[in-house]
Amino acid sequence: MADQDMAREHALAEGSTFTWHELYVPDGEAGARFYTEVLGWQVQQTALEGFDYPMLVANGRPVAGVMSTKGNPQMVGVPPHWATYIAVDDVDARLAKVTQHGGSVVVPPMDIPTVGRMALIADPQGAHIWLFTSAPM
Repeated sequence: MADQDMAREHALAEGSTFTWHELYVPDGEAGARFYTEVLGWQVQQTALEGFDYPMLVANGRPVAGVMSTKGNPQMVGVPPHWATYIAVDDVDARLAKVTQHGGSVVVPPMDIPTVGRMALIADPQGAHIWLFTSAPM
């Protein structure tokens, strides 16, 4: 089994693995440049449905995505921050547990073709994190 497949299976089995990170900043290009210059990472452009998605690459492996918030109507008021994703077995089933235990759904579940399903939640104290289930391979 390839390393990527093993990591994916482990993440799904554990349900608690931090699988992905995204940098949200007004100027994505400047944000990516900062991390490439400071950490020696590289940038890899990936075409997703309807837009290019820059990914930060460390040691030849994508480790994070970069999202520009300026001029994006879906991200009005989103402050600069790093977002983290946790792999779960079933996003929708976990959302029921989130609300059952006092949390809330901040961004409803959505599908990213060929990538997976995700939703942003807040725990009862207001901390945000994304739940993610990989698309079937």
